[in-house]
Amino acid sequence: MKYGNLLLFAAGAAVGAGAVWLVTSGKGRKSAVAIISKGLELKERVACMAERAKETADDVVAEAKYINEQKAEAN
Repeated sequence: MKYGNLLLFAAGAAVGAGAVWLVTSGKGRKSAVAIISKGLELKERVACMAERAKETADDVVAEAKYINEQKAEAN
């Protein structure tokens, strides 16, 4: 198991070094910026969708409360 852990560590270090080299190179940096930009755009879209879903759920709850109040007043 000691060799397995060492091998995993070495592989992780190699991948990390490769990622650093890729990001610091010209094309790699442009690609990283483009990928992160798209990721941030996706995050914003998901946040907007979640906000709309929350507003819709709040509207449904408010409408249900109103109906229950109307029923209670009728009785």
